[in-house]
This record gives sequence, C-alpha cells and structure tokens, in this order.
Amino acid sequence: MYKKIVCLLFITIGLIQGLSAAPKAENPFKRGAGSFEYTSYEPMHEHPVTIFYYIPTRGNIKKMRVLISMHGAERNGLVQRGVWRDLAEEYGFIVLAPQFTHQNGYQENEYQFGGVSKSPRRFMLKPQEKWTYSIIEALFDYFKECTGSEARTYDMFGHSAGGQFVHRYLAAMPMARVGRAVAANPGNYVYPDDRGLFSETGEAADIQTWPYTVKDTPFASDEYLRAWFRRDLVILIGTQDIEPLKSSVPPTDPMRIQGLTRYERAWKFFNRSRDIARKKNMEFNWIIMEVPGAGHSSGQMVFGQERVRSQVINGNERVYNLRDLTNKGAFSLIFEQ
Repeated sequence: MYKKIVCLLFITIGLIQGLSAAPKAENPFKRGAGSFEYTSYEPMHEHPVTIFYYIPTRGNIKKMRVLISMHGAERNGLVQRGVWRDLAEEYGFIVLAPQFTHQNGYQENEYQFGGVSKSPRRFMLKPQEKWTYSIIEALFDYFKECTGSEARTYDMFGHSAGGQFVHRYLAAMPMARVGRAVAANPGNYVYPDDRGLFSETGEAADIQTWPYTVKDTPFASDEYLRAWFRRDLVILIGTQDIEPLKSSVPPTDPMRIQGLTRYERAWKFFNRSRDIARKKNMEFNWIIMEVPGAGHSSGQMVFGQERVRSQVINGNERVYNLRDLTNKGAFSLIFEQ
C-alpha cells in the first residue's frame, strides 16, 4: 500500500511539473508594426477583434504611454495605426488600434453604441461583461501581461464612429483607466440629459434614451454623471466638417435635433453638457477645440491642420509626414498638454 501511495505521489508531481513546464502562449506584441486576432476576452471570444499595433523600435516598452485609437465607420484599424505610426516611433509611445468588423458581429449598436443595450431603439441593458466596451479594459490588461508594461492608464482617440465610441465609453465606464480622451468629429452624441432629447421648438426625438441620451439608463444617475463630467475629455471638431444631413432625414430624428452638421452637433452637445453640469453643481473638465480648415479626416484631426501629406507603404497603409504636425491636433492635445 505504501509503495502504491508513493508511486501515485510521484505520478501526481510529474503531472504538475509537466503542466507548469508547458510553454506559454506566444506574446503577439513585437517591436514595430504588427497585428493579431484577439480572442482572450472570454465573454466575447466568439466575436474576435483584430488588433493593429505599433511599438517603437527603441526605448523601454515598460515605461511607454499607451494610446488606444478607435477607427471610424470604415472599420479599418490599419487606418488608425497608420495615422499614429510615425508619431509613435518619433515620440516613444505605443498604439493599439482595435478593428471591430461587421463580419465579426459588430454592427452600429455593438460598435458606435458600445453593445450596452440589446436594441438601439429601445433600451434593454445587457450584462456588462457582454458590452463591447469591456473588451477595451481586457485588452489593456492583456497588453500589460504580455509586455510587462507599467502603464496604469491609457489615452484614447476616436474619429467619426470612433469618436462616438470614445465619448459614450466614458459615460458608461466610470472605472475605466483612461487618461485623456479625444473624440474627433463624432456623427452623433449621447446627451447627459435625463429628461430626453427635444428640439429647440419642443419636438421630442423619435428615440429618447440611449444612444442619444442617458434617460432611463443607469448612466443618468448623479454618480455616473459626476464621474463622466470629471473626465479629461476633448471634443475635437474640424471647422470644415460641415456636410449637412440629407433633407429626407425627418425633423424628429435624433441626429437632426442634435444639429444639421457635425460641426453644429459638436458645439450643441458640449454647450448642453456644460449647462447640465453647472445646474447640478458638478465639476466639469471637458473642453472643445477646433481644427481650422479640417474636414472629416483622421489625419487632419491628429496633425491639426487641413494640409497633411501622406504616402502609402507596404501597399496598404497610409502614413503621414511629421513635418506637417501642429499644436492644434489630437497628438498635441494628448501628448504635449
């Protein structure tokens, strides 16, 4: 009996040692440009996300700042990596550009609106672990685990649909470890207004709740609003992002009530949000900035001017000329102020 117990003990120890000696999953993050399919967030593993990234070829990775850059409706993370790529190399920060495609289940409700509700027209709250937003925090932890990064926070940039993602992300995720966030040229907004959305003449919008207002959502509470208003958020708008809505859009459509152009919608959202914060006597740390002459372009919004030279490398990635950098764009707002 004793010999059998000893034998079983050695077999058990051997199995444990074998398991502990099993090779770890390969670190997908290498210096330079790369990409991989991210499925490590278990609650959403059936909806993979491609991660495009850039890590400078020199410097201490553990000490570098991390920027998460969100693409627009074109659903192309390569666009966002290209905009930031040479800046990251020159100034020593890391870019993570997730790509949320329609094919992998990220429709407008799941991307621009964060997958918070089961429906974009009637608010039905999903479990938080099933929100698309939850992938971002998990990705940051995954990056830190793989690289040994000592970053405690990450900055965010989003253009167009990505700007929608970013500002709603801050509304719904008060504990997210975001430093400064820049929402550039969003197409529409979620108002911090618990009474709903109305035109200047008093007409009610067709949709009175998320994703256009916080009415009838947990995010309407003072706790959520206070945390949101306290965020270091920049609404960045190009002065030439002025394409008007089509005349076929009805007067009660939430986007029409929010404004006829992206430029108008940005200012109306910011002013209304500031007014609500003042009425509630809450700290308000948001700012709104304009990029003179810029239209609906990630490159123009990051570099801070209308004329930004670029070239295509590797057959499919557009990168930008560092000589065109100004102090009026998202790069300066995030890394120099």
